[in-house]
Order: sequence, then C-alpha cells, then structure tokens
Amino acid sequence: MTTETAIEPNHSACNVRVKGMTTEAIAKAVRERLLEVDGVRGVRMSITDQSARVEYEPSKLSPRLIGTLIGQMGYSITLRSMQRTM
Repeated sequence: MTTETAIEPNHSACNVRVKGMTTEAIAKAVRERLLEVDGVRGVRMSITDQSARVEYEPSKLSPRLIGTLIGQMGYSITLRSMQRTM
C-alpha cells in the first residue's frame, strides 16, 4: 500500500486507485501524462495496489481534475485519501 509522506507547504496530495493499471507501461504512461500538467509536483505509482499518489498545487488542480485527466486515458479512479499543508 502507498505510504503517506510529508508534502511541501501549500501543496496537497491525493491517493487514488487506478482501475486497470496492471503493467509498468501503463503506470509509466499515466505518470508521464500527469507530470505534463501544470500544478502537478510529483507522482508515485504502485502497480501492486493499482494506485497513484499525486502531489499538486491546490490553486491549480483538484482531485476531481486529476481523476478527469486519468479518465481521459481510459482508466477510472477511486479517491482513497487526501492530504493538505498550509
């Protein structure tokens, strides 16, 4: 399971389950696509858990938008948790 870690001030992080992310190639494609988005500060993937942890700037992105981006690649997500710093 993805471990919670500290995030940078003024950033947020969400942990999502990415249904169908079963290979390294899929995880790499999702990660690379997310890192292209303005406001994404980091992405960690776990094929074992079919999950992603996305650190982002909440002034630019939201978990809903992150889900939409992943959905545009053909995968559905379930939000597992959120973390925010001030």
